[in-house]
Amino acid sequence: MGFGTGHNSAAKALKYEFEKMPAVTAEVVDLLELIPSTFHPLLQSGYQGMLNKFPTVYHYLYDWTHHNKMFRYVSSEVIEKMGWSIRKKMAQLLEDVRPTRIVTTHPFALILCPAHWEKIPTVGVITDYELHPIWLARLPHALFVPKYLLNQSQLERIQWTTGLTLHQTGIPVNAAFYEELSKERARQVLGLPENHPVVLIMGGGTGLGPLEQLVEEIRYMRSLQFVVLTGNNQNLYHRLRKKGYESHIRIESFRRDMPLWMASADLLVTKPGGLTISEAISKRLPMFLFEAFPGQEKANQQYLLHHRVAMVTRPQTIRFQLEKFFLSDQQRKRMAERFTPLMSTHASQQIVQETLRMEAPVMQTL
Repeated sequence: MGFGTGHNSAAKALKYEFEKMPAVTAEVVDLLELIPSTFHPLLQSGYQGMLNKFPTVYHYLYDWTHHNKMFRYVSSEVIEKMGWSIRKKMAQLLEDVRPTRIVTTHPFALILCPAHWEKIPTVGVITDYELHPIWLARLPHALFVPKYLLNQSQLERIQWTTGLTLHQTGIPVNAAFYEELSKERARQVLGLPENHPVVLIMGGGTGLGPLEQLVEEIRYMRSLQFVVLTGNNQNLYHRLRKKGYESHIRIESFRRDMPLWMASADLLVTKPGGLTISEAISKRLPMFLFEAFPGQEKANQQYLLHHRVAMVTRPQTIRFQLEKFFLSDQQRKRMAERFTPLMSTHASQQIVQETLRMEAPVMQTL
């Protein structure tokens, strides 16, 4: 379900890997696209609006479904009842495609799946660094989670109480992020200076956060090369372009070659979206994190801080933090080394192999 870009990016990475296998076909379906076209943009904009204007409301909803079993049950029932239009189209889609496995990167898909298809092996793939209990409202046959998210005791308790099979594979990202590419070569291709540290600043696919304030704070730090990626936020892109910054601040809109940009960089300044930080982990790219939304992004931020591969920043402190960060090559090298156990080089392949290992029942047409 395409609330944000992370769930769909992970699904596409898995589709790519599934279709490498002989005689396997995969199809990505965004369940939001099954909602009537007049309502879909309202739902999407409503979700984004709540995050931007009323983050406290979202925080309470997220927190209540996380900690209150009764509220979680009621929420899953509400989702199921409200999803009647999706379920009807989903049932028809499943009849047309007749899948042998169902893989989802969003827990709502399991809740909305028609009961007739319960015998089909279902796989859940978490795309943030937290196991929200809504994933357990309707259990998949197997659940794939980030590395070092759960300790052995937590794994055993969940598996014992639910019967769920858990795999700590990591989050699947586009395979291009794990391709070896030197920093020098990436900068040559992108036309970036080779003798200055490169800092990427981005607010996810939708260009959220205090990007304008951040740019104003760093505009006179000419010893660094900044690349500001505004994503799909065209208003922000044009506002920043009109300000006529000097050449050490480069403004870019949505780019499809993010593996190349991350390979060129020494530091990423970003919101802690699940897929964005997973892509940065794959490139061993240290992060400064700003304005984490309550819920998943707070959990993602805490995960990175715990493993000491990121720091929290804000416009008022970013100049001082940048100066300190680039003061010691040894400190940056140590931070980069901490990424090694977190990397999920083969996450997509492992998920595909485990999914295809499951026995699919023979579905007979009456």
